[in-house]
Amino acid sequence: MKIQELRTLLSASDRAHLEKAFAECYKQLRKAQKEEIDSVLIGILEGKSMEKKKTGDSIDFEELEQQITAFMKNAYDQNYFVPNRIIPKSQRPKWRFMVKNFIKELEKIPPENDNYQKAVKLLTDLYQLICEACNYYLFSTDDPFRSIGWEQPAFFELLVKKTFAAGYSRENISLLLLYATTGGLSREALHVYQEIILLNSLKTSDVSYMAMEEAKKLIDERTKKLSSLQKYDSQRYYLESEIDELCSMILLTAIKLAEPEQGIDYYFKHSTRTDKEITLYRALDLISRIDDNDLWMKVYEYGIQKKIKPRDDLIRTYEKLKKEIP
Repeated sequence: MKIQELRTLLSASDRAHLEKAFAECYKQLRKAQKEEIDSVLIGILEGKSMEKKKTGDSIDFEELEQQITAFMKNAYDQNYFVPNRIIPKSQRPKWRFMVKNFIKELEKIPPENDNYQKAVKLLTDLYQLICEACNYYLFSTDDPFRSIGWEQPAFFELLVKKTFAAGYSRENISLLLLYATTGGLSREALHVYQEIILLNSLKTSDVSYMAMEEAKKLIDERTKKLSSLQKYDSQRYYLESEIDELCSMILLTAIKLAEPEQGIDYYFKHSTRTDKEITLYRALDLISRIDDNDLWMKVYEYGIQKKIKPRDDLIRTYEKLKKEIP
């Protein structure tokens, strides 16, 4: 019932019934809830005025953290997917509602809350879990993001917003670069969606340069690992994919900083594609997403200078743009 309805009901009841109802309600509270409410009750009974609680204080964070930690362990153990004695069959489909509620509760916690950093870490862990579930069956679904009612870019945007609300640092930028360019994808997402979201969250040139530096470090680390692998090692595909996505992030950031030449040179130099025509195609596809025809033509001409022969549809697009742009 609503608070006004409760007040009306209380005003019409005698004291004996009120005391009994109050005591029974108090018994239903968990220990942590009792400890939290005791000071409020004592204050009211002593006639003290109650200060309005800050947003997020109503969340029993310790309990929420325990619930999320336990949930994630069971998820990674596939207890929501395969038959087991830990999660009853009837409870397994409820994982999606649990995740939705976890996100909702974590989203409420403001930066000034003492548990804010822990909340961001838990939100990050949940995002990584759902990404992992896109690659491996942890739940009975083909698209975990859709199952929890979130589009992957929107969830990532929330994660970026919450992470940067506590300030920019090389560490959190580096981690977000990894989350944007690697990991599982929903059926309706591409890494570039997350990359553009992260790019738009780099609010100053200093932060953008920092992101480029961190991306280059990540590429160097992966290039070093790549050089130590055998030709047909299964890890090569994943490392090469990560390098290429990080190159895309560097190109996008260089464009944002009005230094496209630097980004283009780096992109073509560090792309792992042996077929340079594919490198050109991917670079042009990336630029088409930011709707810059002048730059598209510039990259195309850069490829021609590098003696790359573009595919027919790229040639047609270039000729069309050349006629349209004075």
